[in-house]
Amino acid sequence: MRGTWIKNTVLFVGMTLGATALLAQQASVPAPDTTNQSVTSAKLTAEQKKQLGELRATARDQAAIIRNDQTLTADQKQAKLKELRTSTHEQMKSVLTPEQQKTFADRREVGKNRMAAKLGLTEDQQGKLKALFQSTHQQREAVLKNASLANDQKQAQLAQIRQTTQTQLATILTPDQLEKFHQMHRRHGHAKLG
Repeated sequence: MRGTWIKNTVLFVGMTLGATALLAQQASVPAPDTTNQSVTSAKLTAEQKKQLGELRATARDQAAIIRNDQTLTADQKQAKLKELRTSTHEQMKSVLTPEQQKTFADRREVGKNRMAAKLGLTEDQQGKLKALFQSTHQQREAVLKNASLANDQKQAQLAQIRQTTQTQLATILTPDQLEKFHQMHRRHGHAKLG
């Protein structure tokens, strides 16, 4: 369970930074601040809403198929799900105008800042967390792409990466911040496609 939490935490933060889930969620919600010209002009047309909805539905279906494919190993499923997220994100971006893309990028930044504010993170903590999650992502990618490793070796290395990440996370955040982080993570439903 602890390994699952760490994996989900890394995925959650990665998705927050990558903003695929946030983009998908906010794509159907009109911008709240109609006084800001860039936000107002980023409102989605009915056609854009329809296209984004279809992309999300297709991605959910494809993710469910991948997760339930008994012929794939866990690593293969992970790789296919990552590819699906990347592809879906790119397709969603193509539906948006450059101005809308900028507005959504700004919203992601606001969301990241809101999370930092809720946790009471210092600039130093924010920098350390960003570096930690980037490093974790790179390490995981290197293990997953290493064809010389057997699946059980990959699993062992991924478990070690999760443990190290958890240990480092606990050294960056205070116990209170760590608990709030867990609560936020649970409320967001792990922010996954599908």
